[in-house]
Amino acid sequence: MITYICKNCNDLKCETSLCPSCGERTELESSKIYWCSHCNAPSFEEICQECGSRCEEVGTDLRPVFPEERLLLEVLDGKPFEYVDSNIWCTGANHFIIDGKKKTLPFKEYRSKADHQQIIAELRKNQEKNQKYIDSFYESETIKNFISINRNRLNVITHEAINYIRDVVGSKSEAEMFVSFSGGKDSTVTSDLVINALNKNIIHIYGDTTLEYPTTGEYISRFREKHPSIPMLISKNKDQDFNNLCEVIGPPARMLRWCCTIFKTGSITKKIDSTFKNSKSILTFQGIRRNESAARNKYERISNESKIKKQITVAPIIDWTDF
Repeated sequence: MITYICKNCNDLKCETSLCPSCGERTELESSKIYWCSHCNAPSFEEICQECGSRCEEVGTDLRPVFPEERLLLEVLDGKPFEYVDSNIWCTGANHFIIDGKKKTLPFKEYRSKADHQQIIAELRKNQEKNQKYIDSFYESETIKNFISINRNRLNVITHEAINYIRDVVGSKSEAEMFVSFSGGKDSTVTSDLVINALNKNIIHIYGDTTLEYPTTGEYISRFREKHPSIPMLISKNKDQDFNNLCEVIGPPARMLRWCCTIFKTGSITKKIDSTFKNSKSILTFQGIRRNESAARNKYERISNESKIKKQITVAPIIDWTDF
């Protein structure tokens, strides 16, 4: 169960991060994730909405463990495909829930003692067998049960987000907005919400950092096939080479994050400027999770940001991950 409170309305408890009374942003009060033993799946409510069983609290946040990651965990543990028929979720760091039971994996021990080349060889040996589980993951009982149990919660936040998008857009035309698209889960959900809310062919801008996973490129291709009428613009720095710059500047670090400026924000800014050169202001949709960091938790849902003499209205928080 996730609850919010609105400080403007005397700590009014809310279901979503937007107060239904005053319309202001709310603060996260508490987050509890439960497990339904009968349905063998996570639940955001203590009473399972599918079977009515009382669930056991398992953590404050969780994410699914995908087949690729599952295989890696199994190989590290020396037991390939041990959990192939299990419902496995990560509750943070090295803590997992496997069919409702908590399990902590000794990652520190793995890093210090594991033979990296042997692990890579084992992963490659089992890659072909694991592919069928990758291909069928979204049709698996893991996902189906999760969606079924939490359908009410998902519908509430989806409905709220779609209405929010429509209110923010108002009378703006599709030529005055775009979706910032990375191919990751946050921007994918944001894209889906915008497309369903507006029913327009909104421009998507994909920032190719030149260090993208091959699967990201494959996903971009599938997205284009599914949405052939949506313009997918690519921003890419073709003048610099990451490895060469590492030799000159040194590898990116927490206090020297030159890679984002050179390979991401810089090239995206140029693409924005050339695409919207005749627009006085544009609206951009970005998927940013509040619970991703303490800094992002403080972001406003709408903010103004100057980009090369343009005033860009940013709608960074569509709280689909606040469930």
